Amino acid sequence: MRTRFDEHLSRKIFHIVAGTAIAFLYVDVFTRLEAALWLFGLGLGLLLLDLARLRSPGLNKAVFRVYGPLMREGERDGPSAQLYYVLGLFWAVFVLPKTIGVQAILTLAWMDPIAALFGVKFGRTPWTTLVPQAGDVVRSKTFEGSLAGFLAAFLAGVVAWTGPWAAVSQPNGLYWPPPLLIAGLSTLGGLAAVLAEALPSQWDDNATIPFWTGLAVWFAASVVGVPMNF
Repeated sequence: MRTRFDEHLSRKIFHIVAGTAIAFLYVDVFTRLEAALWLFGLGLGLLLLDLARLRSPGLNKAVFRVYGPLMREGERDGPSAQLYYVLGLFWAVFVLPKTIGVQAILTLAWMDPIAALFGVKFGRTPWTTLVPQAGDVVRSKTFEGSLAGFLAAFLAGVVAWTGPWAAVSQPNGLYWPPPLLIAGLSTLGGLAAVLAEALPSQWDDNATIPFWTGLAVWFAASVVGVPMNF
């Protein structure tokens, strides 16, 4: 019998692999404009497909037959999570400074799937038992899932801020972020991602995670005067 963990697994693995590949294609292969154009085209294609399938029960059934393992049951009657995923990627590439964009993409790729998988498999402590006042705000999230998601997002920040793309040319040589700053920005990104994933929103967390992670880290980096490439 397929468990809830099994039902999550294929979609989450795709989520991790696709996001990681896109992050490294962005820094190694495509320019900012090229990546943004590709994502815009992909997003437009997904939007048109969603509009068509939601108007045609036959097409909707065919799409679920082909892409069912990558879709949630709730997407039968609404936009696909993949559309929000591409929207989040487009924000990270088109708007954010490059290093923060990579952090946002890797956080999206790693944090949500790992939080969900650990929450389903090992979650024993609902947040509502630790913070009863939270009520429905944190929905069905568990401490174990949130902790795993935070650690994944923290790792995404460390990878983003230690890669060669994080070096910024200055008059006196290359600027590299110091370790304490990397730890701080990675922690902030992790906390922002956990909150974006846990708190209710009209938007899918595939869009809210990179949006709030990128915005929080960009604001903090700007306040402390971190040089950044676009």
